[in-house]
Amino acid sequence: MLRGNERRDIFLDDADKLTFIDFLYSKKADEGCLLYAYCLMDNHVHLVIKEGCNGIAKLMKRIGTSYVKYFNQKYQRVGHLFQDRYKSENIENDSYLLTVIRYVHQNPEKAGISRSETYKWSSYQAYLSGPGVTRYLPEMAEVLRMFGRETEAALNRFRQFHAEYNGEVCLDIRNCSEEDEKIEADVRRLLADTLQSTGLTLKDMIKKENALILKEFLLKLRNNTGLSGRKLSQLTGINRETIRRALLTFS
Repeated sequence: MLRGNERRDIFLDDADKLTFIDFLYSKKADEGCLLYAYCLMDNHVHLVIKEGCNGIAKLMKRIGTSYVKYFNQKYQRVGHLFQDRYKSENIENDSYLLTVIRYVHQNPEKAGISRSETYKWSSYQAYLSGPGVTRYLPEMAEVLRMFGRETEAALNRFRQFHAEYNGEVCLDIRNCSEEDEKIEADVRRLLADTLQSTGLTLKDMIKKENALILKEFLLKLRNNTGLSGRKLSQLTGINRETIRRALLTFS
């Protein structure tokens, strides 16, 4: 999930939404990621993505950088557009994958904006329209096969599934808790303190000659926050594999 800085709108017209989707499709293809669902609201975006070889962080950075450059040039502005880094959670099984896809597609309906099937800025219409439409992706067929091998029957079950609501609460702007925000602030503070005390930049700290400094910093982060390597990578910008190798010494 990406949200606007101070919850401000990140899309001011339809052209903005189209541009973001274009960036999303092109960058996800470049990174070898699969896009199972998306929904663009005025001030936030939900994406359901299976990461490729380079991980989610690089994809989100490329999408964000391209869109912010476009947005700032179009509206003659400077500064941050998105609030901090993206929020994410893991999807561990097919059942939860389907739940999250439905949750994402139901966003405009829950917000009282539009029925899911008529909302232009989500992947739901592409699912229903099938191959041949501009926004259809092969991975959508993968999801539909979970509802059956016969296309029409699978689509009917897919529609029926989306018409249901079981009160599930997935990652959303409303449930990013104060505790999460406190932990993220602690990570940023520890990173800033370390860089200031060592006189290094983040780029310098991950160099081989500074391996001990990096290891001590990551150990302190892990002990203070309890975050996984994946989450530490998201919050610090350090490659997840670099974090994994650095922490092996302390395992």
